[in-house]
Amino acid sequence: MRKCAAQLARRWRSCSTRSIQTTDETRDPEAYETLVCLFDQLHLDNMTVLKHLIYAKDNIPPLVDGTTKSKSRVGLEVLRNKTVLLLISDLDIAIEDIKFLNHVYREPRGPEHQFNIVWLLVVDVDPKSAAWDMSHQQKFEELQSIMPWYTVHHPSILEPAVIKYIRDVWRFSNGIITVALDPRGKLLSPNALHMIRIWGSSAFPFTKEREEALWKDESWRLELIIDGLDDGAIMKWVDRESYICLYGGEDLGWIREFTNAAKCVAKIANIPLGMMYLGKSNAKDQVRRAAAIITAENLSHCWKDLTFFWFFWARLRSMLHSKLKHGMSTETDPVMHEIMLILSYDENEQGWAMFCHGRGPMVVTAKGTNVLESMGEFDEWKGDADEKGFVVALQDHLKQKELKTPHYCSHLILPGIDGGISGRVVCAECGRMMVKLIMYRCCTE
Repeated sequence: MRKCAAQLARRWRSCSTRSIQTTDETRDPEAYETLVCLFDQLHLDNMTVLKHLIYAKDNIPPLVDGTTKSKSRVGLEVLRNKTVLLLISDLDIAIEDIKFLNHVYREPRGPEHQFNIVWLLVVDVDPKSAAWDMSHQQKFEELQSIMPWYTVHHPSILEPAVIKYIRDVWRFSNGIITVALDPRGKLLSPNALHMIRIWGSSAFPFTKEREEALWKDESWRLELIIDGLDDGAIMKWVDRESYICLYGGEDLGWIREFTNAAKCVAKIANIPLGMMYLGKSNAKDQVRRAAAIITAENLSHCWKDLTFFWFFWARLRSMLHSKLKHGMSTETDPVMHEIMLILSYDENEQGWAMFCHGRGPMVVTAKGTNVLESMGEFDEWKGDADEKGFVVALQDHLKQKELKTPHYCSHLILPGIDGGISGRVVCAECGRMMVKLIMYRCCTE
């Protein structure tokens, strides 16, 4: 098990002088312990840590510089005294994640907030074996070619002990994580991906303390929900003090009924209403078809860039990951309650909708059947809408409807929760404890 830092320091110093002559079987346990030791120590810079993680031989440049058109090979020195984000993934990394990180990477920021990204590929297939065939190599090169940051020139330079450390200590299994290291090689976060998805480069320096501080300044509001996802339409509605409806789902019958009913109610209530379709998670083809029909039939506004749909749902799930990691629950945290509502509605076959007024703090969210019925029953709460305001009146009507409607269980799928999930998850609708099940899924369509 873990030995004292001093003992391990002596071991890695002596081990490093003879590691070339020893076999992998002999070297790996000691190399693994060396990494454990290194992350327990303070260093003058980050070179010692990076050399043991990526490559220890100074005479062979281990990185490809994706920041230049030439894609030249460079040594680790380019990362000296820099904050480094280790982008760790398998070959199935989403192109959307690469696009988003590229956007964050290129955001203007002051010299004190600079960081570099390095891609490390971790796969089940040994890149040094015959199992690593041309299809693997081609996929690796394709991904490497579109990454505008540093990448390892080949995954085979990562030693088995490093792979084991990444899997065991940083809990990487598949997908993507971003490990943040400070300029001295100290671990800032074993996975800063979720806070980066939520706040972009404002999450710098990617620590738990920074994440907590950012959440303290947040509330469930339109700007948090659509931050970075506006193509100009939503903020135009906000500036005009319009009422705004965000809605999702894939049932075109419900979408047609709901959008027409909502526009009809807005006309009767004499209020300006902007509607934006947000799609459905894990259903790219269905969302693509629905978006095309919504646009063709002029049912509502719809993002033209399909990446926006993916990012909305990825970001929402990252918010949930972040909240769970910090021990929040739907019982005590209003933001987490709303996140859980939307994600649970998304898992059901029916749609859902959310209403707010300009920059106002009031946001009401409801499942598709209830909000559609409420639009059809507008005569019952029109007087309240005139007196209290449309959003407040709608919320009151929905609460009354829920009291009269039998409760049906919701379910929620949380992919990629990496050990940070609480054993206690409460239903955002009824407040009952949710039963934890395990689900295996082979695809996302």
